[in-house]
Amino acid sequence: MAHFLVEYREIGTPQAREDHRSDHVAYRKGLGAALCLTGPILDDSGKPSGSLIIIDATDKAQAEQIASRDPYLAAGVFELASVRGYRIAAMKPPAATA
Repeated sequence: MAHFLVEYREIGTPQAREDHRSDHVAYRKGLGAALCLTGPILDDSGKPSGSLIIIDATDKAQAEQIASRDPYLAAGVFELASVRGYRIAAMKPPAATA
C-alpha cells in the first residue's frame, strides 16, 4: 500500500455543505483503515475552503477511484483538485484525552 494526498476545493454553498454533510462523513468513516488523516482546509477567517485526506491505496488509480466517490463531489460541494503520492516521514501521535 502507498499513501496518497487528496485535495478538494470547495465550490458549493455552505447550505449545500450542511445538507450533504452526513453522507460525506459516513463515506469518510466508511473508508476504515484506508483513511489515515482527514479534515477541512480553512481560509483566513476559519471557514472551510476545501478538504484534505490522506489515504492508503494500492496505486494512484485506486486512490483516484476512492477520491471520486466522496458524496460532496456529486452534490457540487467539492471539486477534486489533485491526487498525489505522499510519504509520511514523521508523525506526532495524537495527545491522550482524559
